[in-house]
Amino acid sequence: MSELTHAQLLRRLLALSWRYWRKCLAVFGYQVVLLGLGVAGLGLSGLAIDVIRHALEPGMAPPRWPLGFTPPAWSTLELLYLLGGLVLAAAAARALLNYAYSVAAGDLLQMKLVPELRTSVFNKLQRLSFRFFDQNASGSIFNRVTGDVQSVRSFVDGVLLQGAIMLLSLGVYLAYMLRTHAVLTLSCLALTPLLWLFTNLFARWVAPVYRKNRELSDRMVLAMSEGVSGIQVTKVFGREQAEQARFEGHNALVRDQQTAIFVRVSRFGPTIDFISQLNIGVLLLYGGTLVARGAMTLGDLIVFAGLLQQFSAQVSSMAGIVNTLQQSLTGARGVFEVLDAPLEVEDPRQPARPAELSGRIRFEQVEFGYAKEQPVLTELSFEIEPGACVAVLGGTGSGKSTLLSLIPRFYDPTGGRILLDGVDLRDLGLDYLRRNIGLVFQESLLFRSSVAQNIAFGNPDASREQIEHAAKVAGAHEFVTRLPEGYDTVLEEGAVNLSGGQRQRLAIARALLLEPKILLLDDPTTAVDAQTEHEVLEAMDAAIEGRTTLIVANRLSTLRRADWILVIDDGRIVERGTHQELLKNRGIYYRAASLQAADQDSIVLLEALGRRL
Repeated sequence: MSELTHAQLLRRLLALSWRYWRKCLAVFGYQVVLLGLGVAGLGLSGLAIDVIRHALEPGMAPPRWPLGFTPPAWSTLELLYLLGGLVLAAAAARALLNYAYSVAAGDLLQMKLVPELRTSVFNKLQRLSFRFFDQNASGSIFNRVTGDVQSVRSFVDGVLLQGAIMLLSLGVYLAYMLRTHAVLTLSCLALTPLLWLFTNLFARWVAPVYRKNRELSDRMVLAMSEGVSGIQVTKVFGREQAEQARFEGHNALVRDQQTAIFVRVSRFGPTIDFISQLNIGVLLLYGGTLVARGAMTLGDLIVFAGLLQQFSAQVSSMAGIVNTLQQSLTGARGVFEVLDAPLEVEDPRQPARPAELSGRIRFEQVEFGYAKEQPVLTELSFEIEPGACVAVLGGTGSGKSTLLSLIPRFYDPTGGRILLDGVDLRDLGLDYLRRNIGLVFQESLLFRSSVAQNIAFGNPDASREQIEHAAKVAGAHEFVTRLPEGYDTVLEEGAVNLSGGQRQRLAIARALLLEPKILLLDDPTTAVDAQTEHEVLEAMDAAIEGRTTLIVANRLSTLRRADWILVIDDGRIVERGTHQELLKNRGIYYRAASLQAADQDSIVLLEALGRRL
């Protein structure tokens, strides 16, 4: 997927904003009215000054009332009361409208855009294949859902709306000043092209800097995430100071990068402001001369000065808008990378839904690689009868877990095909397929919720009877009932209040709740003690009964439960057969079994077999 250019990002951001055009228009409308009231209040103040000066110096030209209005024959004090009342009314109206504007902007940005975009990104993450998560660090993914979405919000608020308001304000102020005195306006704004030049140079510099800052922030978040999740390992090896130093290093890089950005932004703002203030100097010199000659009233000069300051302030705000734009583009790139990421594993247009599955699995010349030049599985062909239990043995990196991940379509084969009851897996609906497959990992994740909710994760509407039945089959019911609140006991984060065997049995219960036809067990007894292994194996014995089962395993105590065994080496099937047949062959399986000298159960089995041989 090619990287989006700035122009493409802008078009995507504008298209995203268009979804909320009614609310954007309402927010912009409030700003238009606020702008009009601000200009009106400033004009009325200037008019009041001219009324006072005319009263003090009757020989001066009378004040010019707007829109050809002719005031009634009131006294000066009455006219000032009128103008003062109008100014106060305009100020009160601005206060109310500012409140309404804040509510409308909050509704647009915080109630609509941010939650909906965050939901869209998370929804896409849920549908992406495992390959996306293999290629992106968790810290970067977290930033997509949180910080990057806020950057898109900044585009709508700080660039689109503020930019439109800035342009409208500049247009109104310019028209008002030209109407007041065209030559004075052109003289005061002669240096404005310099502002555009400096702004363009700043934008070119800051774009790559913000992208680098984004990368550094991702690394810092990842370092923090690893530090928290790996705190146990850190403490065991006494590496607290080293981890602290590692995080401080990442944090310092982000800080230094942001400091460099801050310094440039801090220089840019005052530079723009200085050029803007030069316009005020021109106004005082030339405008003062016009007032002295009677070519302009003092009130008009004061109003002109106020408008020129507002004009300069709006031009100066370009620095903030450009800065926000670059931040928004950097964040938007991360958001659209998720939204544009190919799904790879998708539902077919017309998914097949067999009335009932028997669980027959057939691999036909299946090949797969995470990268094209690095195959993981090569020419796998085998068939599993319904209800049979097949174990898969192989060394680290041989492709065992990858083989299992192809069956629920976490990935699709790059060659060959996998059939379930004679139907290509790619022709089955994903939800239908996965609801007929129960999967238990080496270390199954349990959520911070009740035991019952964890078991019923795949079917939240399951009855308590169904939950308890699954727990009984998995051998978990007995220990669950001994928990403080039974099935309503809330597990701690990572289920640390349970033993390893208890966690695995709950994971098996969760897999069995949907009564799947196929059960996949990815080395569920690895790295556990003998007692825990015994508990898990008892649960497995009950779970695999009547189900087509694939077990990735290395221990004989697990392997011997299979009807037959596949031995994989370097992505290829090198041996297949029953436990006894493979021992007779004295190949890879026999050597792996012989190395398990510490496994007393396996030693007894080998000795018994040796006597028979």
